[in-house]
Amino acid sequence: MANDGDWTVVYPDAGDDAAEIVVGERLERLQRLGKFELHFRRAETDEVYLERVVDADAILLGWDLPADVMRQCKNLKVVSFTGIGADKFVDMEVASEQGVTVCNCPGYSDNTVAEHALALTLAVARQIGSVERELRAGRWSPSMGVELRGKVLGLIGFGGIGQRFAALAKALGMRVVAWTRNPDDNRAQQHGVEFVALDDLLSSSDVVSLHLASNAQTAGFLDASRIEKIKSDAILINTARGEVVDEQALAGALKSGALRGAGIDVFQQEPLPADHVFIGLDNVVITPHIGYATPEAEESLFDIGIDNILQYANGTPINVVGGPGG
Repeated sequence: MANDGDWTVVYPDAGDDAAEIVVGERLERLQRLGKFELHFRRAETDEVYLERVVDADAILLGWDLPADVMRQCKNLKVVSFTGIGADKFVDMEVASEQGVTVCNCPGYSDNTVAEHALALTLAVARQIGSVERELRAGRWSPSMGVELRGKVLGLIGFGGIGQRFAALAKALGMRVVAWTRNPDDNRAQQHGVEFVALDDLLSSSDVVSLHLASNAQTAGFLDASRIEKIKSDAILINTARGEVVDEQALAGALKSGALRGAGIDVFQQEPLPADHVFIGLDNVVITPHIGYATPEAEESLFDIGIDNILQYANGTPINVVGGPGG
């Protein structure tokens, strides 16, 4: 490990909740490396940002790290991004040029997001959003819902969140099928699912749930042609990224009755504009990108983020997504 007391570790953009977590045993672990500096909220200018991190050996990062700032951090060795998509917040080319290793925090919210996907599924299946609004408006409007037991859940993507959602759905008595670019019989058997072709999943599933990363290959993945293949009485769930769905095509299908409903936590534009097409649809349950938001997930996030820095200092880097070894 790096010599005790030699390093400066900086958390340049802590929110109030995050700052409450990096205390006690977590703080002690970081202080074994040397000095730990915590700054509340994002810097208003690059100049202020640079003042915070210029002497850092390691950065625990919550938001973006400007490329020009990183170029001037001559001691910087590792950036631990407290999230998944580090490439959206750190310029990986500059990191490589500067010899800075970039790590992320995979898996920290798998269970939390899976639970939210299930919550959205239940809310849409039982029309909780629309009947709740009716009741608050003084109208007693009972409605028929859908029971999930015996229905088919189709997972598009089968990483950690998809695997956890599969377990939750199976506990409710659902049958689970999945599509992945890397199907494996052993993995299917381990999780009690069946890997199927994408078109078969779309046409046979009662609930279609998206679990894809956002990248060039998945942009607009669920387009109009694929939405047309989904069963007309099916529910679509998206807790992945807004960019993977053609929102206008989805809205059209929901308006026309080509889909029963949708539960959406992520959008192409966030915060969601007040005039967004989903807002006026009674068969859509929308939430403001909160799938990951629980204290348990946040604690896991910082445990992994701190481990990234300590393991790098120990000469055994983990979760490397950019820079040397990325």
